[in-house]
Amino acid sequence: MSGRSIHGVLVALMAAAGAAQGQPITSAPIALQGAGPYHRLTLPLAIYGRAAYGDLSDLRVHNAAGHAVPYAWLRNEAATPRTASQAVPIFALPGNTASSDTALAFTVRPDGSLALASKTAAKPNDATQWLIDVSQVKGSLLQARFEVAPDARGLFAFRLEASDDLRRWRPVSGDEQLVRLAHGGQTIERMAVELGNLRTRFLRLRWSDPQHGAPLAKVEIDSVQEVEPVAPIEWSGALKPERCAEDYCDYLLPRGLPVQSLRIDLADINTLAQVGVSGLVDAAPASATPPQFVPRNPLYALRHSQRRTTALPTGPGEAPLLDTVVYRLAQAGGEARSPVLALDGAVYSRLRLRTAGPVSVLGATPPTIAVGATPRTLVFLAQGSAPFSLAWRAAPDKGAVQGAVPGAPLALSTLIPGYAADKPVAADGASVTLPVAAVEAAVAALAPVPEAAPHDPSRKWWLWGALGGGLLLLAGMAWSLFASLRKDGAATD
Repeated sequence: MSGRSIHGVLVALMAAAGAAQGQPITSAPIALQGAGPYHRLTLPLAIYGRAAYGDLSDLRVHNAAGHAVPYAWLRNEAATPRTASQAVPIFALPGNTASSDTALAFTVRPDGSLALASKTAAKPNDATQWLIDVSQVKGSLLQARFEVAPDARGLFAFRLEASDDLRRWRPVSGDEQLVRLAHGGQTIERMAVELGNLRTRFLRLRWSDPQHGAPLAKVEIDSVQEVEPVAPIEWSGALKPERCAEDYCDYLLPRGLPVQSLRIDLADINTLAQVGVSGLVDAAPASATPPQFVPRNPLYALRHSQRRTTALPTGPGEAPLLDTVVYRLAQAGGEARSPVLALDGAVYSRLRLRTAGPVSVLGATPPTIAVGATPRTLVFLAQGSAPFSLAWRAAPDKGAVQGAVPGAPLALSTLIPGYAADKPVAADGASVTLPVAAVEAAVAALAPVPEAAPHDPSRKWWLWGALGGGLLLLAGMAWSLFASLRKDGAATD
């Protein structure tokens, strides 16, 4: 490569980096649905990594003229959700009941509940599928808790489907498991399945292996009644531990993320350990205003009462959240893995997994985790002309008073005259897609990424040599320019 071409590449790299640093992307267009004037906008979780403040207080909504329009956070003032638990009717179905025949096997009572025709009834031990009548449950479904025969042992894999008419069925999730095992002197039970705020009238459970299903004795449904709809939960990528000590590992979380769910992925099979999960919060300056928004997680509130009385010890700065047993075990019917854990929905800088004993009980390789959260939703008034955009700051403003600039979030009761906390907000939809960061786009536009090649020790020295040559070339150019300026200055004198 000639000196001129090297110089061109270096100049291009410097220009791209300068553009990315000088003009960070701090806005994204909003697509509107409906006539408005109010629109409901659910924010992607990636906004926490873009905004200057973890509580998203720097967010603004702009119209075509660049003016900030009024908005409010949707769930800050909504009525407190009401949770309930109730046993629901279950029906054992034989294996010869086809999907299209399910509706024919039942009659509907005046209240909407089901009655099973006696000719299609099956004994619990012979059932390959179960129909669960949730038509009388109010609100959305948080989780199903199963009770099986006392002598049932093993791993029972199944799939759940939902329907409103017993004819058209849709999957609720992927493969699920009920687990009751004895391992190392401990009994492991997993008899609850999250339903993710599902709304439906009927559920159908199908055993993955009809010859190894568990006789169901009872199903209880935990539900929640909320005024505003809840956005589907979103998950982070796999997070590796930031550091591990003798009896714990710490995991750095995305900034400002209200964590509601936790998945612990053990690297080594046939691993089982008791762990305590704690949240850690960085010390904030005395002048800092704490975030006002703390998302609620009714599922955590339901399960929190089950916290063990013999909790693992914690250190200073830890907020203990739950104690559990994590596992990954090989079984005849497949692997048994720990379920997703419900957390309180507060904001932490890190999560700590503390073990009963050395951290090596989690395996030779520390586990990765993934965290889930419900995205925040705002409502804005489409004041002025479209298009509208979502804007945020690239960095905190030193000495600025939060909320003092135009466009700061309002109370819902101020934004919407006649707003009532016990009634849903009437607003049309809106959506936003965050753009790729400028620096990522600039680097990607320079050259395609080459395919990975086998490691060659000589390449390292070649790369260092090329870098050094480029730096010398830049130094020479700077010296030449400096000498030219001195010569011109002398000639002028």
